[in-house]
Amino acid sequence: MVVYKTVGEGEIAMAKLHRVFILFSCAIVPFLQGASQLDEPTYDDNVYVNCPYRVAAIFPRTPTIRDFTYTNGGRSVPAREFYTQQGADRFSVIVADFTNGPAVDEKLIDTAAAPFRQRGEVRFQFAAEYDPGIPGRQLDIFQPNGRQLRASVYMAEHRLYITEANAAPGDFAALQFEQSVSLINAQGTDLDKNGNLPSRQYNCWK
Repeated sequence: MVVYKTVGEGEIAMAKLHRVFILFSCAIVPFLQGASQLDEPTYDDNVYVNCPYRVAAIFPRTPTIRDFTYTNGGRSVPAREFYTQQGADRFSVIVADFTNGPAVDEKLIDTAAAPFRQRGEVRFQFAAEYDPGIPGRQLDIFQPNGRQLRASVYMAEHRLYITEANAAPGDFAALQFEQSVSLINAQGTDLDKNGNLPSRQYNCWK
């Protein structure tokens, strides 16, 4: 039986505020980029944005990209992974394309989150929305080798997002990465409406 901690509105608001603070304090976004960079722009050494795959995150450096076939619930779909790896530290975002299925599927989210629970002691897990209508799971796992695994799974607009930060416990880069992952629309606007504050905006214009 999987038990999730219920996240109250106050906790969600604080988590969103924390994520926005990290984004604004760690990245100054120059909106004037060369035309050749707009498909996959890197705004500075840490903030990476990919407009076609509708994702942004603070990686330690520009991520490596690999395309593969992702299988979940008996379905195989195209997916792209953005990741960095240095030694045992690994930061990753997978975006799987479920265009021919429902825009949001809770079963796909649960199935994607399940393998993380097999990798160590689950210290906590949240069933929390990225924003209303965008369900997700967040997990904090301590592995047998003493490392901390921060993972999340969200689904929005037919895309399944799976994130992973594997590093030493309390590692700042891992916390920064986890909090910075943004789901964006085709115009580069963060899908997190962020209460009364303006949504984060990335440059997705050509």
